[in-house]
Amino acid sequence: MSRVTSFSDWLLRQPIIWGGLACLAFYAFAVQGTEPGSFQLRYFAGHPIAYCTTALFFVGIAALVIKRLGLLLQSATLESTPLPSAAMGAEEPSDAEGLLASLDDVAPSSEGSYLVQRLRSALEYIQQKASADTLESHLKHLEDADYARMVSSYSMVRIITSTIPVLGFLGTVIGITLAIAKLNLSGEAMDESLPAVVAGLSVAFDTTALSLTLSIILLFVKSNVEQAETRLLDAVNANVSRQLVGRFRQFGGEKDPHLASVQRMSEQLLSTVETSVEKQSALMHAAFKKSGRQLSELLTGTATTLDEAMSGSVVEGLARHAELLNQGVHRHAGNLEETLVKHAELLNEGLHEHTAALTEAENKLAAENRRHLGDVEAAVGEAMLIASSRQEKLIQQSENLLKEMQIALVESAGSTVAQQEQLIKQGDILLRVVESNGQIKHLEQSLNNNLNALAGSHNFQQTVAGLSAALQLLGARLGEPMAATEKIELIDNSKQNQAA
Repeated sequence: MSRVTSFSDWLLRQPIIWGGLACLAFYAFAVQGTEPGSFQLRYFAGHPIAYCTTALFFVGIAALVIKRLGLLLQSATLESTPLPSAAMGAEEPSDAEGLLASLDDVAPSSEGSYLVQRLRSALEYIQQKASADTLESHLKHLEDADYARMVSSYSMVRIITSTIPVLGFLGTVIGITLAIAKLNLSGEAMDESLPAVVAGLSVAFDTTALSLTLSIILLFVKSNVEQAETRLLDAVNANVSRQLVGRFRQFGGEKDPHLASVQRMSEQLLSTVETSVEKQSALMHAAFKKSGRQLSELLTGTATTLDEAMSGSVVEGLARHAELLNQGVHRHAGNLEETLVKHAELLNEGLHEHTAALTEAENKLAAENRRHLGDVEAAVGEAMLIASSRQEKLIQQSENLLKEMQIALVESAGSTVAQQEQLIKQGDILLRVVESNGQIKHLEQSLNNNLNALAGSHNFQQTVAGLSAALQLLGARLGEPMAATEKIELIDNSKQNQAA
């Protein structure tokens, strides 16, 4: 992207330009040309403070509209910029370079989006660290950074929202000052100065009402845009986690750094051994090829020599050829043997180094495991001691409680036996009372019969009354009221005899 294009793009994103144009269009089409005293002229063109307040409002609205359009564009392209699909844990951290290259093919309009910047930052982190062990914590850090960037992006709107009410209060102060300056309290001049005072107060109240209304509208629009951006950031978090978390192979360095270092060292050692074996194979192949070429040249030279010396001495030429051939074969065998010995030595050295490194790493890991096992055994022993002491205390408490319960049961059994004995005694007493009641009734009947027999005597009236009182007293002492007896009447026999 050229400088002119980038400058034009930056210029088109400036809310001051769009807000100023919108303010000019508003005054040109909605304010100018209206009738004097109209609503638009009164509130938007009544004082320079009104012009400033309206201009700031349109700048804030332009900033929020530009931001909302950008959020809509990011939401529309949220699912159109995915990374190449891969199995879980199938990619190495070194593959992050290729994924970064795939992000270079996105559209220029999506280059500054939250999703592309988040993916690029995460992949660059993996590439620099050469590990994906701490990727999730870094993604959490990137989320917090994006939320902080979102909050800071509304700084100009917050300033405008705070400035508009201040301008309204400033207009109030100016209007009241103009009203007080033109107020004249002397006689007829007071009536003449009243319209000027009213005009000053009108400026004060109109600017305050305009600033408060515009600031409320701006606050509602800002809240709507902030909610939309928060929803977009939540969607970006879910998209990035779905594409990156679990994608790369992890060594477990975040939980156990020793294991990760041992595994990485073993992989590097194996890679070095494989590279050295491949180089040795290539050297052996080149050596064999070179030996074959030398042998072919030697045979070609031998054939030429034979052809030239055939006319002279065939036997001498064959002997010389055989000697040269034997020397070449011995020399080639010696070179090949030296090469093989060197390769074997190099391979043995590499294997010894690898074995020593693995042994050292295993020893360190075993020592670390023994130390951890000792700590665990100590913690388990301490926990068992605490548990045994607590169990002994619980057993002691249970025994004390059982003893107390046994004592209480024995006492309750004793009290129950005592109650039973009391009940038996009371039953005997009741039986005796019943028997005595029967005897009293029999005695009462005998007394009644005797009293009836003695009814003709004059001297027995007081005796009968005394016997009745005695019976009443006896019944009261026994605790049971006496039954009503038949009335005993005494008849005077002397009167009966006289009548006869």
